[in-house]
Amino acid sequence: MSSSPWNPDAPSAVRIRGARTLGEPRDAAEVVFRGSWVAKEGLAGPAIDVDAEGDWLLPGWIDLQVNDLAWLSQGLRSPAEHAARIRDVVRYQSERGVTGIVLATVAAPIEEVIAYLEGAAAVQAGREPLDGVLLGVLVEGTFMNPAFSGAHNPAHVRPPGVELLDRLLATGGLRLLNVAPEASEEALDVIARASERGIIVGCGHAKPSGDRVREAVRAGLRYVIHLGNGPTGSSLKGFAGGGLMEEALRNDDVFATVIADGIHLDRRIVRDIIARKEIERVAALSDAGFAMGFPRGEFSAFGVHGEASTDGRYLRVLPQEGAQLPNPLSSDVAMLFGSAVGMREVFENLLNWLSVEMEGIHTRRHAALPFDEALRAASALTSGNPARLLGEAERGHLRPGARADAVLARIRGGPGEYGVEVRDVWVGGRRIKARSNA
Repeated sequence: MSSSPWNPDAPSAVRIRGARTLGEPRDAAEVVFRGSWVAKEGLAGPAIDVDAEGDWLLPGWIDLQVNDLAWLSQGLRSPAEHAARIRDVVRYQSERGVTGIVLATVAAPIEEVIAYLEGAAAVQAGREPLDGVLLGVLVEGTFMNPAFSGAHNPAHVRPPGVELLDRLLATGGLRLLNVAPEASEEALDVIARASERGIIVGCGHAKPSGDRVREAVRAGLRYVIHLGNGPTGSSLKGFAGGGLMEEALRNDDVFATVIADGIHLDRRIVRDIIARKEIERVAALSDAGFAMGFPRGEFSAFGVHGEASTDGRYLRVLPQEGAQLPNPLSSDVAMLFGSAVGMREVFENLLNWLSVEMEGIHTRRHAALPFDEALRAASALTSGNPARLLGEAERGHLRPGARADAVLARIRGGPGEYGVEVRDVWVGGRRIKARSNA
């Protein structure tokens, strides 16, 4: 286990000078963290002084979906073992600028899912310095549509049911839940019951009709999980309101999350989705397949085999032995096994995609945003909007009274070619060791 990045002897106040910020004025004279919070006024007295050297002080990134396949694929573990592993993951991610994280479960035996949730609950109730980075668990694979399971093993998918939901709720670790509304008659009851208990319910790996999606929204559905991937059901016919893709785009009552690695979704589609939903209804995430660094070569998880591309840009599902290979001249390309990026790359991608003019797919052209606008939009997509979806009002921004979760980022280059380096990270006002591209 790696050593703690915390300095136990650090003063309770931090004064950051010479940073550029997203607020007004942009070139802030100083930003002060008092204890765990952004101070409402300047500070006199002892503090850690940090010279930002004109770099950008941004809200820490919040990743709504990270998979720890290297760990989960090892089988049943005790809640205590899961808690120890989750703390290692949280430390790894926070050193890279992620100050809030939702870990995801895949389609797996139910006892394994429950043990992981219990481990997460122990971390959230804990008093370790970084425990507050964990914002809960997304149970993604359990209640999906098995025909749309993607890289998940459909053998472990269950029909959405209230009895099983209650077992998941009892762990205390559940924060987000994926439910395919068409997968059972009980699905809407599951959505309603989970929503009443404060769980944020999403829909992905599903193919409901548009009409069924609207019923689910009335029951409490809040967002669509990695829109366009999973896969996402679609229908262009004039029956039943179309499909999930169509209703997700036109329904202003649902958020959409997108995987912004440039592989799962073409960047032009990402801009189309943002244009249609508008910035405030979209959150970007990594859907990282491996929470603590990516594998080399082949790997396996829950009976599904995959491999990392030689250039390290993506993880693909390998065909089962004896299965017919996809026609290389068709659009039936290999399924992906989560992404091979983290939130630094997601933020960098969005800044680059938004700062240049480009053609769309459903929209003819997208205008380039000025740097300041592109930066604010990228921060909203990776910090502010995820916090808003989670109901975390004190996260995702650096206004006075917010949690002092921040990234000091050096941004170089020009439109479409910006590079983002993580210089420093603060979690709850405490500075931790930063690792930018490792």
